[in-house]
Amino acid sequence: MVSKRVLRVAGSATVALVALAGVVAAQQVPSPRSTPRFSPLVAVGGSFVFNLLVGGLLVVFVPDYLRRTTTRFRDDPVSTFLWGLLAFVVLVVGSILIITMIVTIPAMLVFGIVGNIIACVGIGMAIVGGGVDDSLLKPLAVGLLVVTLVSQIPILGLVVNFVIGMMGAGAMVNEFRDGR
Repeated sequence: MVSKRVLRVAGSATVALVALAGVVAAQQVPSPRSTPRFSPLVAVGGSFVFNLLVGGLLVVFVPDYLRRTTTRFRDDPVSTFLWGLLAFVVLVVGSILIITMIVTIPAMLVFGIVGNIIACVGIGMAIVGGGVDDSLLKPLAVGLLVVTLVSQIPILGLVVNFVIGMMGAGAMVNEFRDGR
């Protein structure tokens, strides 16, 4: 049986997303250029499917790591954001100092993708709940859906993606620090 609190949170999130759907739908389609472009719907769908596949692989192969980092994300969001921001700044400065970005670009991609998945699972767990023995696929799908829809809001989406990405990366940094 689903609790009233979970239903209230899920209902509120759904109403907020439906209310903001008009903002997304009212966006102007950019003028055609010589380079091929995907429609926004295809880009969003592709991003969602890619993140769902990567997240599914993480759920299957490293569920304990995902649970630990998601717990860090949910328990101490300010610390994880600050550690993620520090790691991001160090990687950017390191790439400038090294000049060759052979090492730092893959590291930034891993931080971005895995950090975003950790954040999406944390958001999904906050919405649908989940115990220690429950599967992480349902929170992953719900969190990805919410983050994907929110990311389509012009300025707010960028800010939200940056903040949750830094929080997820910070959870990874904290897990690495404590694991040594």
